Amino acid sequence: MTDKAPLEKAAPTPLTTRLCNFMNRRASELRQTARVTVAVAAAYASYKLLDLQQGYWAVFTVLIVMQGSIGSTLGAAIDRLIGTMGGAFLGGLAVAMHTGTVLSLGIVLLVVTALATLAASLRPQLRIASVTAAILLLSAPPDVQPVHFVIDRIFEITIGGVIGVLATVFIFPARSHALVVARSALVLERIQKLLVSEAEAIERGEALVPSTEHFALRQALGAVEQAMRDADRERASHLADHDIPPSVPRTLWRIRNDLVAIGATLNEALPAKVASTLAPAAATLLRAEASLAGRCASALRATKTVERGDSHSSRLAFANTFDELRQAGVTQALDFDAAGRVYGLGFTMERLHRDLSDLADRIDEIATGQIATNTEA
Repeated sequence: MTDKAPLEKAAPTPLTTRLCNFMNRRASELRQTARVTVAVAAAYASYKLLDLQQGYWAVFTVLIVMQGSIGSTLGAAIDRLIGTMGGAFLGGLAVAMHTGTVLSLGIVLLVVTALATLAASLRPQLRIASVTAAILLLSAPPDVQPVHFVIDRIFEITIGGVIGVLATVFIFPARSHALVVARSALVLERIQKLLVSEAEAIERGEALVPSTEHFALRQALGAVEQAMRDADRERASHLADHDIPPSVPRTLWRIRNDLVAIGATLNEALPAKVASTLAPAAATLLRAEASLAGRCASALRATKTVERGDSHSSRLAFANTFDELRQAGVTQALDFDAAGRVYGLGFTMERLHRDLSDLADRIDEIATGQIATNTEA
């Protein structure tokens, strides 16, 4: 018998290596942690140095308004300030009007809550007004003038909002441009996945199974739009700039609509009379467009131009195959519903190629700086 060689144990990963890997994976979370921690320390020091009676509202405000980017933090700070001013006005007015009895306080509280809630339904920026008014009404010291109490609350919350915005600007600056790029790239990767699933359904000759990925795609597109609004807010406030044209999120929505339309034509398998000829060309085109979507995501992240690959030649091959079927009269032999789905597939595939090509052109403009040049001109 021969002795088996002992198994070699893998050397344990050094602690420093594991720590570096963790920091690389969680870089964005660690940066946000640092920003919030420093901002809270600054807010706490500010209200202590200024000897504010209830300066802890500055700390609360920092914790509430600080988001993952400059634009979102600025928007939250402005909304909180507007809501606080509205709520402080209502609460201060209520404090000055009620007689001090339990019944009077309860009635005034209900009236103020109703007014603030109505205002918030009309103006979403006032959604914090009801909370501010209630806190002010229920916590106002009896020996302090209402106007002084109101001014103090506004001042404290303003301090917190300013500190929160400054922290996102100067501590690991969190510009929304990067968020728009990252979220748009994730949307394109979801689009790529859906296109591949549609190509696979055609290749199998089966109806396309409805996917929950469409719901996730809608949510991801909403996140892109929110990041774009934050980026535009940063540009308007001169805190940061970006070069993402508004056509990018619009085109992503169009591509998503193209996917839904293609899925509707594939809710049943292609008719047997056209499947053997049209299905291979359609599947090839869908896979080519999926590859193009993936290259768009990579180019957007790397700020490079998009390699078009074989999407154009695949589109021409599909168009030629479709025209040959039509000229041969094959589509005329189909019933109304089947013909509608076949022609719908041809139309939506053409539109998908156009929209993806348009998106690739916009990404090329970002990479080459043409958008910035046109804006300056």
